[in-house]
Amino acid sequence: MEKDTVLVVDDSEIICTIIKDILESSSLHIAIAHSGEESIPIAKTIRPTLILLDIMMTGIDGYETCKILKEFPETKDIPIIFITGNNDSESVLRGFEVGAADYVSKPFIPEELKARVKVHMQNVRSQRELQVLMKELKEMAITDYLTKLYNRRYFMEKLHEYVESDYTEFALILFDVDNFKYINDTYGHNAGDITLVSMSNIFRLMLSEENTVSRWGGEEFLVFLPNSDLEHALKIGNKLRREVEKYTFICENIEFHCTITGGIVKYDPELSVEKNITCADQALYQGKSLGKNLCICYSDS
Repeated sequence: MEKDTVLVVDDSEIICTIIKDILESSSLHIAIAHSGEESIPIAKTIRPTLILLDIMMTGIDGYETCKILKEFPETKDIPIIFITGNNDSESVLRGFEVGAADYVSKPFIPEELKARVKVHMQNVRSQRELQVLMKELKEMAITDYLTKLYNRRYFMEKLHEYVESDYTEFALILFDVDNFKYINDTYGHNAGDITLVSMSNIFRLMLSEENTVSRWGGEEFLVFLPNSDLEHALKIGNKLRREVEKYTFICENIEFHCTITGGIVKYDPELSVEKNITCADQALYQGKSLGKNLCICYSDS
């Protein structure tokens, strides 16, 4: 289990030792700094879960140290508990004004110190869990649950943003898995899922970072190629198609192969985004009618 870290900042060796003896455990590591100046690079490097900061120190005091720590992105969100021998309302209020989360008075009551640290550690853990949850929810909103590619809605949003930014030199490839029903009927629906996931991985590996691929629906994938003409898009489309063709799919120790057909369109700014995709779809089905396992460029002639 990964340990949390509390950074104790106090110019008294005795105080640091007392705090360490009270708090250190199998799940909590205590780091020490003996001045505000020393604490800042340490905090930026180790990024502790919590900081216990003495107010009255030689050099820069706790108030100034706290203000500096709150200025750096690496340390600004770390809760700071002030250690103070002056628990008058003015001192406490000033501590909160510079960003402290709490304070603890000297001399320490061990159980109070433990309790205050525990509360703030739990708050930090809750924030971490919330951040993880928010990240997962965001990913769920923009990705396909099976392939983890961008979903259709998010892909369309990004495509419209690209068009509205006046960068309209791009091509689209709409791929469809050939004979997908046969794969499901012959090897089972689990084989169909494996096919889609494996194909998604092939697309990720073969396409550069500037290109985007989404699961368009069912067994269809839509690829966005910025700064591409038809010649370049056809080259990319055939590269992907050949990679899929030679790949061996495996489901429950059964090996099988499949192919894809692609319809390619160079974006026409005179048409809507949706109409351009319809043109790619028409080219795709022309490819299907010509025998599958090929890429066809759309032509309105």
